[in-house]
Amino acid sequence: MGSLTEEANLVEKVCQLYEKISKLETLKPSKDADALFTELVQTCIPPCFINILTLPDNIQETRSKLIRFCGEAEGHLEAHFSTMLASFPNPLQHLHVFPYYNNYLKLSRLEFDILPRHYSNEKGVVPERVAFVGSGPLPLTSIVLASFHLKDTEFHNFDIDHSANSLAASLIAPDSDLSQRMFFHSTDIMEITDELKEYDVVLLFLILQGVK
Repeated sequence: MGSLTEEANLVEKVCQLYEKISKLETLKPSKDADALFTELVQTCIPPCFINILTLPDNIQETRSKLIRFCGEAEGHLEAHFSTMLASFPNPLQHLHVFPYYNNYLKLSRLEFDILPRHYSNEKGVVPERVAFVGSGPLPLTSIVLASFHLKDTEFHNFDIDHSANSLAASLIAPDSDLSQRMFFHSTDIMEITDELKEYDVVLLFLILQGVK
């Protein structure tokens, strides 16, 4: 647990970054946007416990707005690299060009290792159908899980943004395996809650936490 001074300094730093980010002309990838979001990530990496509920209302509002900025910027970043990858004859062979690809490899491995604790107690039993909510234009978690860990599982990716699904589908189409196991649905999941019950596992993209 950090000291009160460390906590106050962290809150102040994040608020300063919010002010700078909020003044950007666009959250699309650019030198200024990349630098600010990189600084934000580096600022938040060191462990420091802060009870969000004890923060003043204006700070909590700033935090909520910053989460939305991060979600929008992430969408722009993924769309940018998804478009770039789609220019290759075999996009999935070039995923390493995405700067955070190695992070997704580690994250997907962690998710795969955790899965048996919540899905089945029987060794070797894996889900047949997985739903991924908020998959976006560059569904790396689905791609990595399907490619390296759940090689016989169907992945159904849900995103309310049809253009995001179109970009994602274009990455999968050239792959003879994943194109037969990965599907994209443009819909609001709040309208298909009963359908989601039909899946063995439902994964939520983390940025959805910023949606109220």
